[in-house]
Amino acid sequence: MKNIMKRWDFGLFTLILLMALFGLMMVYSSSFPYAILQHGEDNYFFNRQLIWIVVGFVIFFVVSFIPYQLLGKFIAPLILLLIVLLGLVLVPGIGVERNYSTRWLGVGPFVFQPSEIAKLIMLIYFAKAYSNKRNYIGEFSRGFLPPLLILAFVFFLIIMQPDLGTGISIIIACGGVLLLSGAKWQHLGVLGGLAVSGVAMLAFSADYRMDRMTSFVDPFADPLGQGLQLVNSYIAIGTGGFTGEGLGNSIQKMGYLPEAHTDFIMAIILEELGIIGLIIVMGMFVTFLLKGFDIFKKTPNYFGKFLAFGITIQICFQAILNLGSVSGLLPITGITLPLISYGGSSMVITLAGIGMLMNISMQNNKAEQQNSEEKNSA
Repeated sequence: MKNIMKRWDFGLFTLILLMALFGLMMVYSSSFPYAILQHGEDNYFFNRQLIWIVVGFVIFFVVSFIPYQLLGKFIAPLILLLIVLLGLVLVPGIGVERNYSTRWLGVGPFVFQPSEIAKLIMLIYFAKAYSNKRNYIGEFSRGFLPPLLILAFVFFLIIMQPDLGTGISIIIACGGVLLLSGAKWQHLGVLGGLAVSGVAMLAFSADYRMDRMTSFVDPFADPLGQGLQLVNSYIAIGTGGFTGEGLGNSIQKMGYLPEAHTDFIMAIILEELGIIGLIIVMGMFVTFLLKGFDIFKKTPNYFGKFLAFGITIQICFQAILNLGSVSGLLPITGITLPLISYGGSSMVITLAGIGMLMNISMQNNKAEQQNSEEKNSA
């Protein structure tokens, strides 16, 4: 136990614990009026978020003590399980519909998103596949292409839900792994062009996505319709100023800003805590990014390197997508702010991914301790 504690990355653990607790505080602050109106109790969403945080940290601790190499050995059944779950979501009567999308499966009183699980399983798959293919990654049909076919199929199943935001998040994270794999620039260039063209085509292929693009460009053209969420987000941000209106004092959460405790929780943070709140949130994510890159650099094997890089990039890119949506710099994607927004599936899967990152860090620390002991004994 003593040796384990020496290897434990207390910096990483403290950071994610602070992020989750800060998010829990803001979930309560941003949701209590809606919770009273819809459920008759002010702590309805707070209690559920607290449960998911506890569950998430239990899974985090379990995963942090499972050698990440073991996950790579079982990637084939994990991919098969993922495809089955994503397929079940699309089966009428099995998939759970919310807000005109069918993205959930129900188990008793709980529902979860298989697309959230896809974020993690696809990262493990790409890290394992391309670490094994490094000697022949330059061969298009043998090295470069096969994992991309699996990614394309998984992406297709997620788009059918429909959930373009999560699909893009998975593509970016897997693309980051691919970028490190040593693939030929010609192959990467062709793939990048196809990916951008495909996403653009999908973005303009559905009316609701077109509406989001339109409201993103000019939300004031329809301030009571498609632009409602972004216009009220602007009002919240503008009201907050530098120091904010004070914790709990948001006006926009009183029914004006939809999804105030989920996708747009950052707007409430800015309204209540002002620019100081933004600095806090940005500081935590930048610290996480630097920590993840440090773990990536210290990892001696390619599978661990790819996995650490992918997990770090995925969480930080998801934060960028969310902050960009709230500020109007990017189209609204429905992506939540990791560890801070309300959401059970997102919280649990994010903490599971960081548990893998913790295991990689612990193995790095173990190797450093062994090297140090060998030098001292020499």
